[in-house]
Order: sequence, then structure tokens, then C-alpha cells
Amino acid sequence: MDGAMPESGISDPPKAGSKRSSFKIVVAGCVLLLIVAVAAQAYYVFLAGNIHTVIPGQVYRCGQLSGEALERVIAAHRIRTVVNLRGCSVPSPWYLEECRATNHLNVGQEDICFSANRLPSIHELRRLIEVLDQAEYPLLFHCRHGADRTGLASAVVLLLQKDIGLTEARNQLAARFGHFSVGRLRYLDRFFDHYSLWLDSHEVEHTPAHFRRWIATENFPGEGRCIVEAVHVPEHLICGDPGSVRVRIHNTGITPWPFRSGTNAGFHAGFILIDEQDQAISYGRAGLLDALVAPGQSIELTVVIPAVHVPGRYRLWVDMVDEQQGWFYQMGSEPWETEIAALSGR
Repeated sequence: MDGAMPESGISDPPKAGSKRSSFKIVVAGCVLLLIVAVAAQAYYVFLAGNIHTVIPGQVYRCGQLSGEALERVIAAHRIRTVVNLRGCSVPSPWYLEECRATNHLNVGQEDICFSANRLPSIHELRRLIEVLDQAEYPLLFHCRHGADRTGLASAVVLLLQKDIGLTEARNQLAARFGHFSVGRLRYLDRFFDHYSLWLDSHEVEHTPAHFRRWIATENFPGEGRCIVEAVHVPEHLICGDPGSVRVRIHNTGITPWPFRSGTNAGFHAGFILIDEQDQAISYGRAGLLDALVAPGQSIELTVVIPAVHVPGRYRLWVDMVDEQQGWFYQMGSEPWETEIAALSGR
């Protein structure tokens, strides 16, 4: 024997450093795959049209398409009505291009004005329901990216179908379509939160009939509702001197109004002064104070009117403003308006 040890058939154990290196490679690979997946989804949402089926053979959704791409989608799905959720936008090039495409293919086009940053106007939402009831199908929704306003409209059309629940409909507002419930985009999700609260308060489950009732007859959308009444309106203004109007504003919504002393947050009363040529010559805020007005309560405010220098008749327009969302009239409330004469100071 030469003293050599026999082979045991057992290999040396792997070193700890080797294990760590393998783990890092796996993690790096997973991160890379995630980045690729996110990039691919972002490309599809923002650059490739974000085209999806809502109801097979009936309803489709997408982002803003070029005229040529829109014609291809219309032909592929035999679309008979295009619902533009960006509103009438003459003379924007994208809008003119879309109108030419729908006219060329003899397809109906409906313009609905939704916002991605606030609750939908009750008037525009009722207009959407009217379009859905009367339009020729198949139908195509679109906004700019096909993520937010289009998601809202797609959820609405599903809520009007039998055997589709609220949760399933709300899935049309999801990350896979490019919608993220952050910042002001959360207002679109809150629309369905209000509906859910209404169902709970009436102890009923969702049905298309209940959804229609909520939109048609209830105090919708729950936020952004007020009644403005005059407390004191001067007989006239004197040119060169500021004036004031005292108003009482009632909270007829379902959420409180937190007034703030600054103008970039909270709630305030806003005003616009309009001259005889229908030009807005001044605007501003009232209620720059810290207060909370609960539903059913009211607050009295003084609206200070800047001095005018031309005699004539002016219209004063007063409405509430949610600084993070917009004017109440944009959500369907009615502003208060009065006419005031301005007389020469001589």
C-alpha cells in the first residue's frame, strides 16, 4: 500500500461565498424580470394603445389612438360607436383626427367630459348612461391613456349588466390598465366608495336597477354639493371702490368641509366677476379661515369684490371650491349668481 486514502464518493461542501453569489444572481435575475415586465406594461399602456376587452363582442377600451390606429381597431372589432371621454376638444389635432376617422367609417361618436382628477359630474354621468342605453354596439371607450376615465366608464357599463358585482366592476380601475389610486386619482375610486356606502345605508345589494336609482334619483355624487343664498347684496357698486356681498352657504353633501387659511388646501368659497362682454375681470376666494362645516350645517362669508373702473352691469358668480379637486359646479352642483350695477363715482 502506498498510503493513499480511498475515495469516499463525497464531494467537498460548497463554500458559503458560493451560496451568497448564487443568491445574488437569483435576486438580480428576479429584479431584472420585474423591470422588464413593468417596462413592457408601461409601453403597452402609454405607447401601444392600452387596448382591452370589457365585454367580448360588445364593449372595448383603449387610450387615445391616431386616426389610422383608430380605424384599424374599429375594423378589427366592428365598432359602431366611439365614446370619447375627453370631451369636445375642437380644434385640438387629436380630436379633429378622431372625428375624421369616425366620419370616414360612418361610425357614431359621442363626447363625454370626464376628469381623471375629480368625481364625475352628475350631468356627464347621466349623459353617459343615456349614451349606453341608446348607442349602437359594439362600443369603444377611450380617454388619453385608457387608464383612469376609461376605467371609470368601463366599470359603469359593467354595473349595468346582470350578474356582475361591484368588486368585479371596480377591477376596471386597476394597475394592469395603468390606473393607480394615488393622489387626485383616488377620486375615481371614491365614486364607487360612495355607491357602496349608499348600498349599505339602504341595506341592499348591488343590482343594475339600484345603480340606476342611485344615479337618477339620489343626492349624487355625495361630495361637492351646496346651496348658496344671499344674506346681503348691495344695491350697486361705486366705480373705484371695492364692494362686498354677504352669503350663507349650506353643506348639502355627505362629507364635511374643512376650511383652511391658505388657498392651496381645504375648502373655500370662490367668486368670479363677469362684465357685460362675458369676460371674467376678477376672481378670488372667501373663507380663508380654519373651520369645519359638517353636512347639514352652513357658514356665512363675506365676498369682497375688487374695485371696478367702468360703469355698467356686472355678474357675480359664487361657488364652493375643493382646492384639491375643483369647483363644485364641475361635479354637478349649481353656483349662485347675481347681477350688480356699477355707477360712476363722480
